[in-house]
Amino acid sequence: IKPVDVTENELRQLLPTSRFDLDEMMTNLRAILGTLEHPGMKALAASYLDDEALMQAFRRAPAATTLHHAWIGGLLEHTLQLLTLADGMLPRYPGLNRDLVLMGLFLHDLGKVWELSWERGFEYTTDGNLIGHIVRGTIVLEIKGMAARKHGLPREALRVLQHIVASHHGPVEFGSAKVPSTPEAIFVAHLDNLDARTEMALRAVDRDSETPATGDFTERVWALDTRLYRPDPLKG
Repeated sequence: IKPVDVTENELRQLLPTSRFDLDEMMTNLRAILGTLEHPGMKALAASYLDDEALMQAFRRAPAATTLHHAWIGGLLEHTLQLLTLADGMLPRYPGLNRDLVLMGLFLHDLGKVWELSWERGFEYTTDGNLIGHIVRGTIVLEIKGMAARKHGLPREALRVLQHIVASHHGPVEFGSAKVPSTPEAIFVAHLDNLDARTEMALRAVDRDSETPATGDFTERVWALDTRLYRPDPLKG
């Protein structure tokens, strides 16, 4: 018996994994972030994207241990889904600052690469139990942001981004450090909740299963506080 470093392909064979290609998702995420306009925001994005070790962890990490996107690549999948949704929705809200929204969505859960472990199943790390992804995310953003300040990132923009990370769970009883208090923070928090809860609902009803579950209703899904009706009435 000898210890080995598990490869990404081996992880995907051993643990639940995204149904999407990780390389393709990462390429699409970089493409959307490549449309940022402010030079300081572009420099901030690059400080994350050029951190090879961080991006390797980001592409593999789950977004949770049991709830939404709890699989290898789940954090990347969730983040890309939000960026794609926002990219389509932002033209309908011209008053929102696009750069702040896109960067806020990219960073909102990135602290989960320190909060969670996934080499032997999905668990919370010591950092996750003691610090958590919201606080860790704001700390890392402070460090990365100081470097981006040299490229013209305004201090106030960094503060607003930290607020988005700190408030993206919405109400404080749901884990936020602060209640969302800018238009961009409100947009990010609601979009994040939309994707997470919709994914949980779809997983619970499992309409595409080859072995349909017994009964029209699921057991109570505690995170959604309801039992879900499984059938799609427009499908035979």
